[in-house]
Amino acid sequence: MNSFSKLLLASLFSVSVTATASAQIVVQGGGAARDCYMSTKSGNPGRIGAIKTCEAALSEMLTGKDLAATHVNLGVLLMRKGDYSEAQTNYARAIELRPKLAEAYINHAASLIYTGSYSEAVTAIDTAINLGTDKMPEALYNRAIAYDRLQNYKGAYQDLKLALNLRPDWEPALDLLSGYTVKSRPKS
Repeated sequence: MNSFSKLLLASLFSVSVTATASAQIVVQGGGAARDCYMSTKSGNPGRIGAIKTCEAALSEMLTGKDLAATHVNLGVLLMRKGDYSEAQTNYARAIELRPKLAEAYINHAASLIYTGSYSEAVTAIDTAINLGTDKMPEALYNRAIAYDRLQNYKGAYQDLKLALNLRPDWEPALDLLSGYTVKSRPKS
């Protein structure tokens, strides 16, 4: 039977925490909600203009799905800006609007990781995984970070391996996995 141990440099923790994966959500139609989505998709780091566009979109006539998606997209921008509390508020609103929106849970978990709420992050990711998502590598990667911080190295390692089975050349997961060493227990 294998046991898992971890070799870490102090800097690896800060890299792994700043590299959580997020999952923006496509908004159908046009207007500010679509512009919000495009800002998120393009990697906007949370500039004030993009955030204001997303906030304006929330007052548009949107379907429930697009309203929830816009809350998620706004949350992603706020998280990139470092405003984790406000991001969490938007993710909670998205979950309230669409309780089966897995991407809202994935992003909520990422914001919880940034604020050190690792057990809550695992719970949110477990919900996303149970709901099913096409962002499974992101969910597994984020859960691996939370597990790592909770010192569940075996769980973290297994999630990284699963994420890489789904997306074999994914650099963030490969980088994080490189910090682990698997050692076999001596046979008794």
